[in-house]
Amino acid sequence: MTAHERVLCPYCLDHLQYDETRLHRRTETLSYERLDPTELVSPLRRADILRSAFQACAGGSGEPHFVPVPYLTNGRPFTVAMIGASGSGKSHLLTQMVAEVIGGGLDPYGVRWQSVNPADHAAFVRERVVRLRQGRQLEATGQTSFAEFVEALLLTGADRQVRPVAFFDLGGEDLTSTDSLLRFLLGVDALVFVVDPLLALKLPYLDEPRKDAGLQLTGSDPTFETVLDRLPLRDGYLDIPCALVVGKADLLRFEPPVDRWLGQDSAHDPRLLREESRDAYAFLRRHADPGWLRPFDSALRCTLHFASATGGSARDSHFPQGVRSRRVLGPLVSILAMCGMFTKETTAAGGVAGGGLR
Repeated sequence: MTAHERVLCPYCLDHLQYDETRLHRRTETLSYERLDPTELVSPLRRADILRSAFQACAGGSGEPHFVPVPYLTNGRPFTVAMIGASGSGKSHLLTQMVAEVIGGGLDPYGVRWQSVNPADHAAFVRERVVRLRQGRQLEATGQTSFAEFVEALLLTGADRQVRPVAFFDLGGEDLTSTDSLLRFLLGVDALVFVVDPLLALKLPYLDEPRKDAGLQLTGSDPTFETVLDRLPLRDGYLDIPCALVVGKADLLRFEPPVDRWLGQDSAHDPRLLREESRDAYAFLRRHADPGWLRPFDSALRCTLHFASATGGSARDSHFPQGVRSRRVLGPLVSILAMCGMFTKETTAAGGVAGGGLR
């Protein structure tokens, strides 16, 4: 793909082509002003200016939006959306997932990273990663009718091909009530479905924390149902990489087989990935209603995972024992493998398909 080929705008899904006559810079007041093309004449300054520049997109009929230039000039973008009820822990999971990447978690797979926009990346680290490391709970995903990625990285694979990867964290209630957000999902490249044990699992020892959280058991996650009912199918199946994650697995740390997986590193071994998917499928089949497995049943390619983003529950918006994540990178590694980011050996891990374990 050339730098000037049209790509999908990650916000409105209209096609967008890099155009230096429509470039903007963001001011200290977070407004956007036109970028003078004469500023790009110097080769030394040009690269640095474009790293933090934005291009205006006139597509769609919603809010005005500006796309970072590196998102348009570094290969075909790849978008990942977190799906789950509010309070399911998906924001914490996404934050820890990205923290693992910027901490070198993809180095063993020959993948390097760089931020799409340095200022936005610094804000993400400051407002999410550092906050969690300090033991403070993240705020709930705010309500919106407009999808905007919370972080975007440039990932360079072992083949030296660069791809922008954007992560979207969408509010559960918004997905079930806002048609524009559902329309946005038509252009998403991968989905991570997050299962909240307090909503899904019929385990007696979860009754007390369930009560404390003001939650009740449900037969499925309404956000799962809404998304899967809206997305197009191929031969009856959803044909994009998916991961189904049993989140907050620290609540289940003494429960077989969760105890086995939380005690292991999340190395991307195709054999172990299939075993974890098998165990997670059986665990949900035994302790949850069938609706919680619908993402797996609906997708051609779907892996299943156990993960804990924080290692414990928050009290008064703090984690009294600190924060310790477990196996948070596995879902991302799996979907990147399924989309061909890794070598042929690791790409084989994408062989767990919806129906492959039935």
